[in-house]
Amino acid sequence: MFVSTCKGGAKGQYTYVRLMESYRDKDGKVKHKVVQNLGRLDVLSQSNPNYLEDLKKKYQDSYAEKSRLQSLNRLAQAQTLLNFENSVSAGGPLPLLQYGHYVLKKLWDDHLHLDRKFKDIQQRQTKAKFDLNAVVSYLCFLKILDPHSVFYSFGDQDGFLGAPVQGIGLDSYYNSYDYLFEHKDSIMRFFNRSVNKQLGKTKATLIFYDVTNVYFETALSDLECGRQQIDFQDRLQQELELAYESGELDSSCFDDEGRLRPCPKADDFIKKIQEQKIEYLRMRGPSKEHRFDLPLASIALVINEEGIPIDFYVYAGNASEFKTMSSSIESLKQKYNVKESIVVADRGLNSAANLKMLQTNDLGFLMAQKVSNLDQKTTKAMFDPEGYVPIIRQGEEIGRFKVIKDWVKKGKVKEEDTHCTLVLTFDKKRQKRDLAVLEVWKELVLKKQAQGIKVKPKSSGWACIAKTSEKVEAKIEGVDEEVLEAKRRLAGYAALIYKNAPDCVEQSALPDGHLAAAYHELNQIESCFRVMKSHLGLRPMYVRNSNHIKGHILICVIALGILKLLQWKLKEAGAPLSISEIVRALNSATTVPIKSANELMFLQCSRPQNIRKGLERLTQEELKAELSGRRQQPSQLEILFKTVGLVPPARLVNIKEMGRCLGVRLTAEDSIPELLKDML
Repeated sequence: MFVSTCKGGAKGQYTYVRLMESYRDKDGKVKHKVVQNLGRLDVLSQSNPNYLEDLKKKYQDSYAEKSRLQSLNRLAQAQTLLNFENSVSAGGPLPLLQYGHYVLKKLWDDHLHLDRKFKDIQQRQTKAKFDLNAVVSYLCFLKILDPHSVFYSFGDQDGFLGAPVQGIGLDSYYNSYDYLFEHKDSIMRFFNRSVNKQLGKTKATLIFYDVTNVYFETALSDLECGRQQIDFQDRLQQELELAYESGELDSSCFDDEGRLRPCPKADDFIKKIQEQKIEYLRMRGPSKEHRFDLPLASIALVINEEGIPIDFYVYAGNASEFKTMSSSIESLKQKYNVKESIVVADRGLNSAANLKMLQTNDLGFLMAQKVSNLDQKTTKAMFDPEGYVPIIRQGEEIGRFKVIKDWVKKGKVKEEDTHCTLVLTFDKKRQKRDLAVLEVWKELVLKKQAQGIKVKPKSSGWACIAKTSEKVEAKIEGVDEEVLEAKRRLAGYAALIYKNAPDCVEQSALPDGHLAAAYHELNQIESCFRVMKSHLGLRPMYVRNSNHIKGHILICVIALGILKLLQWKLKEAGAPLSISEIVRALNSATTVPIKSANELMFLQCSRPQNIRKGLERLTQEELKAELSGRRQQPSQLEILFKTVGLVPPARLVNIKEMGRCLGVRLTAEDSIPELLKDML
């Protein structure tokens, strides 16, 4: 019990004192109830001015005594552990169970309320006979803790405290991917609303957009296998209906059974569908990981300023980034009513057509601009030191920037010309790096010349400074000194183009000095791709049909969102951790269940994981002293527990105490996986 006060009376002028008690409801939620109303504080304090303080101290002492007795009881229980049967015939080693997933479950259930969403999908919109929320949440948590295939994840389910997915067959795991694909947009909209409530905002003012691709370890593309996307026929039918309604196709283009018949209009329509690349998903194309021999799928990701995903789109591996950006942005606007925001993207997506498209959709843009293809007047202004503003850090000039207002980004046609702000920047570190790269290129060209290697003329990479006598593939004759010198002049320079959203108030525009900093945050999305590929098992993919591929990507995106939200909460709490540190800490949450004197106990244990990280140069004695000091501070696992509102369990606890720490109601029947009970 504890002492609580509350306001009361006609106008709330009185303070009332009452005794409260905590308890858990049938769902395991912590609630409070009034044990006794003691009366008004002013009346109770007449005989003793320190009445409230004395009362609180009394119950604090009572709580301390209760804790002391619990500690003695736990010590007695620990001593009885020495008496349990210890023989080879007793069942072999005790099982080791993970409980780090309860930190993620707390975010899933109480912060993002995703359990409600998946239960609603199951009850109203699917015919699923299994617990959809249990399967999806388990697959998502495992992507963070130990990413593997669906088949491996199914086999790994017995290693978790609380048995999160017991009694659900393997086929149901794969079926859950179908439901994920079917309800992807609804799930992402719900996820975004929940995240915005956590962040305390209604929409993102900066939207970061980028595209990556992932490869499949299979020899044949979907075209070569003849495997269409599962929803292709539905999408084709939609395109046919739209074409008929718009007049692009008329009744003469169809036979009596409603199929397209050969004619010029039908041929043009089929060509348009082929250009959209919606028939096949896994196709060969330009690989960002240089796996040109394998089929790919492209993923366009949209994140907010905190690095939390807003949405994603999946395209064929041979689809053009330039062309798919329009489709992604228009879908984003339609689903989330996004407008008056600024889209930040790299120069690979910087085209006049895309800039016009963004402005048409009431969006601004901030993108990198190649300095190698600026017009002569702008290039002259870039090299002119006049007008640059120095960037000072710690009393030293590390770079400078210059702003050119009303600069025109030229398009293929006059209508695509876009007036915007050009920001030219120069960075000394970038200059040093660029010059070093050019020297490496020069050595590489000379080496390949000596080997007699042929190259094609290129505008990028080391081959751009290779000199050849032919405009086709030919042997290298040496280094093109003129091109090399031009590249050296550009070393250290970079450019950005910026324009606020149309009709947006001037106060919402980014200040000139903040443009480079805002663009620099684009590396967050590159970090997201790295996290998804290295930590969350985005690839290799072990599923092959298009619905399951998109369902798998959705699982990875939600897992990324949970990790990024957890990172944001840690930063707000003043205890920032990296993704690697979070994953390592969660995986260290392991416990051994021990049945002694007919009571189930849990002994916390952990395998030391890379405790020398960052301390590699210390001697053994220095390392011992450093680690001894660190152990006096809260561990990373304790920080994670407290950040989400849980209590880290003590070294030895009973089942009731363990459930209280994890925020759930644990029983002897459901805490241990069924197949492991005979090991206790």
